[in-house]
Parts: sequence; structure tokens; C-alpha cells
Amino acid sequence: MENVSEFIINHWILVTIFVVLASMLMSESLNSKISGINPVGTTQAIQMVNQRKGLFLDIREASEYSKEHIADSLSMPLSTLPDNLKTLKDPEQPIILVCASGQRARSAAKQLRVNGFSDVHVLTGGLNSWKEAKLPLFS
Repeated sequence: MENVSEFIINHWILVTIFVVLASMLMSESLNSKISGINPVGTTQAIQMVNQRKGLFLDIREASEYSKEHIADSLSMPLSTLPDNLKTLKDPEQPIILVCASGQRARSAAKQLRVNGFSDVHVLTGGLNSWKEAKLPLFS
């Protein structure tokens, strides 16, 4: 025990950095669990769509969607999401939210959860991660 306290005193900067990084990591994990937002990678998203009849819901603006999008994805811009939720028939269907980088999708996920959709996921990294994985896009 003596060595631990000595190490902390001698390397207080390293210990402080470790504590800050650990708390940031834990807060992100806890935040996603509490909020009900489930991040998924490209492989998991494809499996959900193929095996569980999931839906890619693209929440980018129509102009962004028309340039490039995932095959069979449904375009529903974030600005019109509250008005168009009625078009999503099954609140238990897995929904994978897609935006450019994953930031707007978090906001959409919260709206969907509030409106009774139970299986909501956010594509980690958004369309950028889809491109990085060299998966096909359509225009």
C-alpha cells in the first residue's frame, strides 16, 4: 500500500489523466445505457436489416440523401421527423438511424424513443463509417 501512495504522489499528473479518461469513458457508456441509444457498427447494422428485417432510416436532408444513400434506406429528414413518424408502422421494428457522422442521429433516436419506438440504434460514425468500410452507396 505504501508503494501505491508513493506512486500517486510522484506521478500525480499521470494519475489525474487516467482518472479523467476513465470517467469520460464510463460516462459515455452510462449515458448510452440510460438514454436507450444503442450505437451499432456497420456489420451489426447489416445483420439487423438482413436477419431481423430492420430499417435504415436516413435523417439527413433530402439534398444530402439524393447525392448518396444506403440501398433501401428510408429518407426522413430530422426536421420533418415528428410529422412523419406515422409512416413508420411497427414500433418494435429495429431502426438504424443514419446521418453524416452520427451526431444528428442521437437527437432523432431520443425523439423515436419518446414516441414509443423500442428498438432504436445509431450507426456509429454515420455514413462516413459506411464509406470507410467500402460498402455500396446509391444515388
